[in-house]
Amino acid sequence: MKKVAHKFLWGIIFLLLFTYCSSTLTIAHPVKAQDISTENTQETDFLWPSGPSVFADSAIVMEVTTGLILYEKDIYTSYYPASITKVLTALMALENCSLNEIVTMSDAAEHNVYGSRIGLVSGEQVTLKDAMYGMLLESANEVSYAIGEHVAAKVNNNSGSMEEFSALMNARVKELGGVNSNFINPNGLHEAEHYTCAYDMALIGREAIRYPEFRKIAGTRTYTIPATNKNVARPLANHHRFIRKTLNYQYAIAGKTGGTTEALTTLVTFAEKDGLLLVAVVLHVDTALHAYEDTINILNFAFENYALYNIEDTELNLELSFPSLFTQTADFSSAGEPLIHIGENCNVILPNSANFSDAVKSITYKPVEEFVHGDNVIGQISYQFAGKYIGFADIIYYNPDYPITRAEFEALWPSYMIPPDIVFKEENGMYNPVTQIPNEDGENDKTEEKDKKFQLLPVILGVAATVIILFVGWYIIRIELPHRRKKQAYKKRHEARLRSYGQQDDDKYNI
Repeated sequence: MKKVAHKFLWGIIFLLLFTYCSSTLTIAHPVKAQDISTENTQETDFLWPSGPSVFADSAIVMEVTTGLILYEKDIYTSYYPASITKVLTALMALENCSLNEIVTMSDAAEHNVYGSRIGLVSGEQVTLKDAMYGMLLESANEVSYAIGEHVAAKVNNNSGSMEEFSALMNARVKELGGVNSNFINPNGLHEAEHYTCAYDMALIGREAIRYPEFRKIAGTRTYTIPATNKNVARPLANHHRFIRKTLNYQYAIAGKTGGTTEALTTLVTFAEKDGLLLVAVVLHVDTALHAYEDTINILNFAFENYALYNIEDTELNLELSFPSLFTQTADFSSAGEPLIHIGENCNVILPNSANFSDAVKSITYKPVEEFVHGDNVIGQISYQFAGKYIGFADIIYYNPDYPITRAEFEALWPSYMIPPDIVFKEENGMYNPVTQIPNEDGENDKTEEKDKKFQLLPVILGVAATVIILFVGWYIIRIELPHRRKKQAYKKRHEARLRSYGQQDDDKYNI
């Protein structure tokens, strides 16, 4: 009981301190990952591992969960992407549509493309799922065009056009942090103003591989599209040699090929080993064999020189410390349900020659408008090492109580009953029940109480009227009507007796 009271007391202190911080500017505390009292002794002359030379004019390896660049060569210079454009088209489809939607081929989709295709014709209908297989495995240009039209139509609620889809593509790349891209079509057929860079393609691939559907489709060796309204079934085979198994690379899980006269060979490959999920991009490579050779070399370099640390597990081993805002943390992380913990599946990537304890972290607290029962994200720990961002983790406050929040109130309570504004009042960006808002003297504001009573009066009168109506109805049904029926029955029996005895004077039987 004493421990519970102690933890409850610390919980109150934490909420008071956090409320104070939330009302001020966001606070960032740079601290040492292992010991906040130790000055930053991180070496500034640390040499990151240097990777192999490659045939590609541009190449990158990026870790998916953190976005850390593990290998780079000229990653911001623009090149023609060719068919690896279809990774972005697939991402746009997954973000805006369902795979069971029907994609209908237009005349433009059939006739405005050339090169790789699987023979879909105008008016032919396939599911978006089957269309994605045709686009990512066989690199079908007419299918990509149809998917672009379909996505644009879905987003803009119209017939869809390439101009609209191009605008959606470019806007999405900018949202992802892209720096040097301009996409004009969904398939990568050559156009002078259709270009990207290795960094942007890694960002696109990083986002796409987070979708299990993309990972499955782009990692499938063969697939058969069922018969459609226009054609028989079509067998498909993945063009990526690691996935098709014509070249062996055991860690490859998905990929997309590309190539035109102007773009030369382009290649996107996803690989996973020992918890590291990587995306590799090579652009403007002279031959396909060199593209695959480059990809193997830069992926192996990344796997051999970098390691993944799970932040939650590692910080617990280091006895996680918080900034000076907290003088003690034992009660927050003691046995049972901790009040503060780190988000799951958060990672840091470091060279094998570095230690996690050498990383520098900064803790940022962010205000929470309304605490709910369970986990509430109250901040973030960001990690840097030798000048590079290497990962982050959310700081989560576990709220053991179950307060009624405005959001829950509005979701569950019928709108024709008590309005939320009567029950909740906004103060300093947080909603509190009106009955709990004190004035400067620590007592309830009498004016607010009067306003609340005045606002509740119609509700009280309505409830009272309902009770009265229900009572009157009950009285009529259960008492008055049965009494009248008994009285009528008695009168009928009385009249029958009079007729049977022939009596005329019924005064003594008068009721």
